[in-house]
Amino acid sequence: MKRIIGLLSLTFVLFFVSSCAKTVTATQYSIAEIVDAISIDYAEGDDQNHVTEDIGLPLGVALDANIKISWVSSNLDIIDNTGNVVRSNQDVLVDVVYTVNYLDTVFSSTITFKVIGDLEVVETQYEINYYFQNLEDDLYTLVEVFAVQNAPLGSVFVNPVNEEGYTLNTSISILMGRTSLDEVISLDVYYDRNIYEINLYDGTTLLDTLSVKHGQTITLDEPMKEDFNFVEWRIGSSVNAFNEELPVTEAFNLKAIFQSTSEDYVYTGYYQGAAGLYEDELVSFLHQISNASFSGVTYGDARYMLDDTDKDPNNSNNLILVYLGTSISGTWDFGATWNREHVWPQSKLGVGADNDTVNKASDLQNLKPSDPSENSSRGNKYYGNTTTSDTYAPRDEVKGDIARILFYMDVMYSDLSLIYANDGGVYEMGNLEVLLAWHELDPVDNFEMNRNDLIEGYQGNRNPFIDHPEFVDKIYLSGANELSFDHTYAIFGSMIGA
Repeated sequence: MKRIIGLLSLTFVLFFVSSCAKTVTATQYSIAEIVDAISIDYAEGDDQNHVTEDIGLPLGVALDANIKISWVSSNLDIIDNTGNVVRSNQDVLVDVVYTVNYLDTVFSSTITFKVIGDLEVVETQYEINYYFQNLEDDLYTLVEVFAVQNAPLGSVFVNPVNEEGYTLNTSISILMGRTSLDEVISLDVYYDRNIYEINLYDGTTLLDTLSVKHGQTITLDEPMKEDFNFVEWRIGSSVNAFNEELPVTEAFNLKAIFQSTSEDYVYTGYYQGAAGLYEDELVSFLHQISNASFSGVTYGDARYMLDDTDKDPNNSNNLILVYLGTSISGTWDFGATWNREHVWPQSKLGVGADNDTVNKASDLQNLKPSDPSENSSRGNKYYGNTTTSDTYAPRDEVKGDIARILFYMDVMYSDLSLIYANDGGVYEMGNLEVLLAWHELDPVDNFEMNRNDLIEGYQGNRNPFIDHPEFVDKIYLSGANELSFDHTYAIFGSMIGA
């Protein structure tokens, strides 16, 4: 194969030789043209950077017979001046200077060749055996044999990583060895099956701890608890029953779910799985199902839905204003007749109310049609039994409705909190003590239930505290959270005009 020397890849030393006896004759060809015409012959597969056989060093070029080239090697033991190559054991770089003599012009340059070493390689083979610990006992089973071919004679090693569910046992593994011409050696990699701790809880009480191998299935007994029936085991905060047929692949906590023997509630459909849940566990359950089915609408679209969700049952063209209770035209007229009230104030949601956005501020459960001036009077006040500079008292007929909307927001959005106070920052709303009393004294009515059904049609989820008012007691009045409501008789008296 021929290679042409490129002008740009070479450094030239140019000599102009003048003779006193003769007049200098101008060259017919330029230096660039001469360099481009120099052609070196290489063996198949060779080039300047990979020389394994003799190379052809030309003594002239086809442009002109007067062009003469001579070659001088810096290492005659590897490449002589005619291009004969003798390879050593290792790679060697050889500089070869060529000189061009043409008429009265003489110039030189250097080419560096890389002659590849000719060290004889003795090739062997070895195997890597992979053993995994059994599920039934502590023995190991050979799972895979990996054959390594054409390995050089000498030291070899394997650097395995942990496999999913298994840990490398370095104490019995053979990870290094030396290949032999007489036999095929083996490197042995042993993996121990991981063992996980499964903690069994009843609430915060640890009942037992199981040691379970990776891939093993477990069968659990039903724990006994006085005055309660066992329902199922669940992993962590999951709302689904633990599947004992699935192999264990990690450590986790299981909690026992019980249902009071005195509880009459039966939960099916949307609320399947709520049995036996209280406080934080019930909050987690309701949060998951409410968000899983949620497909929100924009704040702008809500303008054309509230006339349906809060429609006057006695006049299909009108809607009911939340605070005043009056029936007015449901047609949207850009907020002149009615506007959108955030029961949990928009300023305390931590998000903006944009007509093109779906977020907490566009949740239909939290929006009610309101008289614009009354909406301004309420502002972002907390709810209370009287209207003051800090609190706002709605009409008695919707106090329970408002409380249940705020309970929904509390479980729907994990960053929101109901508090026992008439002050607080963003994400907080009160007063919880008052809201709990309102929930008891103003039960769910047909207007609320119909509204809940319509909202589900628009955004997919429901207000659990309308469907199951007992959730309020289970979350807010269970155990240590239980409050005394002796003062609610006075509230009730004000509501019925006593």
